[in-house]
Amino acid sequence: MEKCHHVRVDVITPVADLVRSCGFDVHQPVNLRSTNNAVVWLSPSPVVAKISKEHDKAGRELSVVRELVELAAPVVPPVDLGIEQPVSIDEKAITFWRYEPQDDVLEPTAGQIAECLFRLHSKLASMRDRAAFPTFVEPLMNAVRALERPDCSPELVEVDRALLRKTLIDGIARLAKMTRTEQVIHGSPHRFNILVVDAAPQFIDFETVELGPLEWDLAHLEPEVADLYPGEFDHQVLALCRVMVSAATSTWCWEGLDRGSDMQSHAQHHLEIVRSCQR
Repeated sequence: MEKCHHVRVDVITPVADLVRSCGFDVHQPVNLRSTNNAVVWLSPSPVVAKISKEHDKAGRELSVVRELVELAAPVVPPVDLGIEQPVSIDEKAITFWRYEPQDDVLEPTAGQIAECLFRLHSKLASMRDRAAFPTFVEPLMNAVRALERPDCSPELVEVDRALLRKTLIDGIARLAKMTRTEQVIHGSPHRFNILVVDAAPQFIDFETVELGPLEWDLAHLEPEVADLYPGEFDHQVLALCRVMVSAATSTWCWEGLDRGSDMQSHAQHHLEIVRSCQR
């Protein structure tokens, strides 16, 4: 899980005006998500605007997904508005994506996701510019540095802060010894980053694409997905990755308690997972 930033949505009006100028009807923007970015459906058009503070990441995500679309990967594509993207409005980076309505009842099965993730990994392995991607260790070190700041997560008691920090640092060192190769991975393919399109899973949110072990991707999903994953992987590496995903997720949830009433429950849940592994 990446650190979440607040994104003011007062740019939605000029974004909607821009999409109208490109020939789409926009009556009522609908907020779909406000975590790392603000994601807004420009209803009733088939366009979703993703509003980010990080221009470099927005541009890289757009480039990655365009290449994946060419490779017939299971991804939700961007929308071509006939203008250069990302668009800069009020110091925000705006990219535009195809809106896919979701039926909450028809969630993909673990088997469908396992097969789809395997296909995605095979396409990511064909990416042309591996040097453009950071390593998965970089966001983990960001979490370590956040825990070292006195002003970060004041509600987090010191013993738990130390536990999360130690788990991340020790885990990074252990993974360096356990994994010999890194490949291009999604970085955060949890179920909130999976949509169902024509009864099949498709992935979104590729700003987290990075170099790392494929076990890191599997660690973001329920164990049944790993059980059904068609490719080979190391079960010990996966177990360690699961603990580290929880440590990083707990860290960012503690720091972002003001983002929503459920943040503390998420922070506690993942902290308990980390604690249970120390017993």
